[in-house]
Amino acid sequence: MPGDNLKALISDLHDSFGDDRTSPLQQQLMQQLHNYAHDIDQAEPVQPSLVESAEMLLVEMDEDYPHAAAIIRQLINTLGNNGI
Repeated sequence: MPGDNLKALISDLHDSFGDDRTSPLQQQLMQQLHNYAHDIDQAEPVQPSLVESAEMLLVEMDEDYPHAAAIIRQLINTLGNNGI
């Protein structure tokens, strides 16, 4: 199921840098990503969109956390492939 894949990627992303090395903005963006990983029968969350949240997180993480940034890129690609 696509939602399970998204949840797994978000979990991998979180595991790649952990809470102790994240800025408050990164923690907020990670929470937004978690909020958007919902089941298909649940209502769509309000703005910003999941892709926008992921892109903001990518900008924040790209330089300092290349492994996490690679996972975010996969997440964005997976969302695009699922029409999100």
